[in-house]
Amino acid sequence: MKKLTWTLLALSLAACGPLEETEQEWEAGETEQALEAGCVSVDSTLMTTHACTHAGNAADNVNVTTSATRVATAPDVSARHLHYTLGLPAGAEGSVTYTPIAVTSTTSTVESIAFYLSRNVAFTVVDTTTSAVVPALISEGLSAASCSLTQARVYDLVVGREYILAVGPATGNQVGMVPEYLYDNRDRFYRDQDGDGYGTNTPVYRFACEAPSGYVKQRFDCDDTNPAIFNC
Repeated sequence: MKKLTWTLLALSLAACGPLEETEQEWEAGETEQALEAGCVSVDSTLMTTHACTHAGNAADNVNVTTSATRVATAPDVSARHLHYTLGLPAGAEGSVTYTPIAVTSTTSTVESIAFYLSRNVAFTVVDTTTSAVVPALISEGLSAASCSLTQARVYDLVVGREYILAVGPATGNQVGMVPEYLYDNRDRFYRDQDGDGYGTNTPVYRFACEAPSGYVKQRFDCDDTNPAIFNC
């Protein structure tokens, strides 16, 4: 049985990676997987908070001059935990490349990647192996306060395969972007049957999705049929 110990949320830029919660372990039967079919939003998640932290820290910024054409030799933006300021050709789209690595496990073949953008512009992901456009699994605006990132696009991408990211055009010819692995920001929720804000100790595994209806982040409800009894 795989065991992971969780600590309280810490956005220290010196310690990027999975964020943890104290004295909790993964239960038997939980599986590592790509984005769940029921995951429709990443807005109110610690992943979005984490991405916004990188976007707001000048030390994490990397300026990239994009390619004017969709080519595999375009600049690479695969490094994790960085904010890329993409300089686009005037009035046109610009392209960079991205190659996912295995983070879910050493044998994972697909990773779910969120690309956070500072503008609501055209964003196209092209598989250089098949030349096919990869469909976004989630495409949404963000409600995060005091954050330059306003959009999120989530894709399931094949590990080790190079992708072309075509961005824009954009007013001012600049777009900020933060790529994030959903597994790096995995989270879980607990069933709250009686609606008191506390859930049972049986976890439901999620990858950076918002809490589904009837589930909450807080556990330790010893009687989930009585809203007057909780936190015990």
